[in-house]
Amino acid sequence: MELKHIESFVMLANELSFSKAAEKLNISQSPLSRHIKSLEDELGQALFHRNTKSVTLTPAGETFLAEAHALLTQIKGAVDKLKSPINKVTQKLMVGFIRPAMLLFLPELLKVFRRDYPYIQVNISEINHSETIKRQLLEGQLDLAFTHTTLPDSHLRYHRIFNEQMRVVLPIDHPLANRQVLSLPELKNEAFILFPRKLSPAMYDLFVHECRDKAGFQPKISMEANPQLARIEMVIHGLGITFASASMEKMFEDKVVFKNIVSTNLVNFPMDMAWNPSNETPHLQAFINFIKSFVPVPYSFLK
Repeated sequence: MELKHIESFVMLANELSFSKAAEKLNISQSPLSRHIKSLEDELGQALFHRNTKSVTLTPAGETFLAEAHALLTQIKGAVDKLKSPINKVTQKLMVGFIRPAMLLFLPELLKVFRRDYPYIQVNISEINHSETIKRQLLEGQLDLAFTHTTLPDSHLRYHRIFNEQMRVVLPIDHPLANRQVLSLPELKNEAFILFPRKLSPAMYDLFVHECRDKAGFQPKISMEANPQLARIEMVIHGLGITFASASMEKMFEDKVVFKNIVSTNLVNFPMDMAWNPSNETPHLQAFINFIKSFVPVPYSFLK
């Protein structure tokens, strides 16, 4: 198994286009096809479904992609260590994060990154307000951030990390607190605490649409609050109900209850990493590439 075959596979898996992958690899499509065929012959399984219109990963291809990313990261880390002088100056990165990132994956990611890149020091700061994260990225106070993207900024770049499940949050003494799952029509008489619409008009309007056009009621929005930690605190104090990412349940045990919602499109809470390409440095690029290999494809977090 040759390294160039694995590199070709990863590029094609990212682009899902022979022409685009070949262009980025600076080769023609013929050698790219030979690399993929050679790899499939050696593995004894097809890695791609391909026809004249599309290229998609097979289940075997999806499994192999995670391993291929990890292998390339290990090789790159080994090469970097050999190239770097013993007394190499430590480079520093400032990373912002929202609380779900810490609860879901950030400690393990940083542990593995430090092992592979000991000369890059990652300093972290919890920032639960998306507008503050955006401003600090644009002003160069942050190198990278893990955030729930609300209004994307054209000056920043984003890469999807998670699609986390969204749940409805109720007071512990709520009449529906003992139910396993809930549906939107059962919430028609509730007072909702939402984020300000300007933060994410699409998600806000989707909520109103789901309630009005699918569940048959006009939602009563009694309060707007940001960030989601504040919304959950308002639920604790009996000011209404809200929606929050599933990972937040760990922080509020015995204070509120989190319930799944069925038959609605309000199920995913996306989390992205974001950075300012104008401030990109070699050590930041190394961190970005590592994150993409650590979480090679976006997946849903379900408790």
